[in-house]
Amino acid sequence: MQHGSERPASLLLKRASLVLILAILASFSITYASFADDAGERTVESTGIASVSGGNLALARDSAIADALRKAVEQAVGTLVASETLVENYQPLRDNVYTKTAGYIRSYTVIREGQSPGLYQATVSAVVAIGNIKDDLGAMGLLHAKAERPRVLFMIAEKSIGRRYYAFWWWGRSEFKGEAIDMSSAEASLKERFLEKGFNVVDSSAGTVVIQDAFRVEDLSREGAARVGRDLNAEVVVFGKALATEGPRMSGSAVGSYIADITAQAVRVDDGVVLGSAKGHGVSRHISEVTGGTEALSKAAIDLSDKLITQIAAKWSLGPQPVTLKIDNINDYKRLSDIKNALKGRVRGVSGVYQRKFEGGSATLELDSRLTAQNIADEISRLGLKLKVTRTTANTIEAALEDEPQRP
Repeated sequence: MQHGSERPASLLLKRASLVLILAILASFSITYASFADDAGERTVESTGIASVSGGNLALARDSAIADALRKAVEQAVGTLVASETLVENYQPLRDNVYTKTAGYIRSYTVIREGQSPGLYQATVSAVVAIGNIKDDLGAMGLLHAKAERPRVLFMIAEKSIGRRYYAFWWWGRSEFKGEAIDMSSAEASLKERFLEKGFNVVDSSAGTVVIQDAFRVEDLSREGAARVGRDLNAEVVVFGKALATEGPRMSGSAVGSYIADITAQAVRVDDGVVLGSAKGHGVSRHISEVTGGTEALSKAAIDLSDKLITQIAAKWSLGPQPVTLKIDNINDYKRLSDIKNALKGRVRGVSGVYQRKFEGGSATLELDSRLTAQNIADEISRLGLKLKVTRTTANTIEAALEDEPQRP
């Protein structure tokens, strides 16, 4: 009898131990899932279907799982690329991504499966290697498309073989210190490369913008480049300098060697954020110093463009970025505090509000949000926060606090 009375207690102890073990394993699973996502992996649930032919359930099951894994990869691609881009590029995506599920699936578990008349269905939980997909989408020029294709302006000051000064189109005249200003070889190669990758390139000659004298310099500041880009309706400006020099020449040889180096930054126009920074190098051998220098500059630009495109694509593929809200006509700090609380508590999707500046009747706030600046501006107008939105760009909102009506 005594032994029998101990069995329920023993069973309870075993069950409690099992619950504890499962809880620990669950916590490990959550931790691992979070770590995996940070490391470039993502867990996706998807369902695949296959027909049962000749009563072969094993083959149908394998086909349904393969279909589910392919759909898991498609879902992962959909989080990185805009829907219209998916439609436009379905064939190359199918040939280069969707059919290579083995290279993107780290692991999977079949969580549900079953049979219906003539069909077999399987649902899997798959760990997808997002990093590998990003690499392949970037190589295809599709990665940046999730955040819409940016309009890019190029401002490359170039000094080629035989020239004493750098030439740059934003000087605004046909010559600089007696030297004719020709089309930049490096800039032309950059434009060609970016166009191949699906970017929209701004034609600097198409506008009638008057550039201020302060910006008519070869060594552009980040603020100056952004200002010119804003005037020409660009979203990103790539600016920098390219230099070609003659290298060593073998004695008695008519063929010379030519070396070119280029440095550049990519800056987002509306808020001045640096999207990328890189250097490019090119070498050429030619009997003509003009042709040799031009070829070296072109090679350096291509070397640079591949690095910048990767960096820009990585930034733009993240989706909505932190939004800067600039408020004018605000002289009462309590009103500013009320606005910050309203933005965080009443605007859907805003998770953080950080004050960057408050002086002279103006305030600058940075908003953490998965919404776009346009979405936040719409919410501000809808909620009646006494803020009049005067301008929006992809990542900034400009507003003014409306005056309180005077009491009689």
